[in-house]
Amino acid sequence: MPFLVTVGQLLHIDSRMAFSRALLIVLSASLTLPMETLERSFKDNCKSEKLREIILETIGLYPHQYSYQARHMKQVSENRFGNWWSAVIISERGGYGMSAIYDQHQNTSCEIMLFDTFYWLGRTC
Repeated sequence: MPFLVTVGQLLHIDSRMAFSRALLIVLSASLTLPMETLERSFKDNCKSEKLREIILETIGLYPHQYSYQARHMKQVSENRFGNWWSAVIISERGGYGMSAIYDQHQNTSCEIMLFDTFYWLGRTC
């Protein structure tokens, strides 16, 4: 009788199907999770690589210290590029802003959304 299947064979087939189903779920989650994390963690509208470097360097120097970050970004920008620079940092817990006057010049502003904090560094002339 070709259709006679034992209980042991059924359990073996069930365990293989369960394993392959679990493997499929893990693979699909591992493929979608990094994209969602990247989308949430780093978005920017940065016209200048130098300004992006200043923001990221400052975040590394003063993590979660927004007043120090804003002051440092403004000072470094003014030392490198001249006067009239401003920094705005808005976190999920509120914000710290030194100035929020947007300029009309190209390549003189940088907006970065890093996790739940928005950073803007730009020239306010």
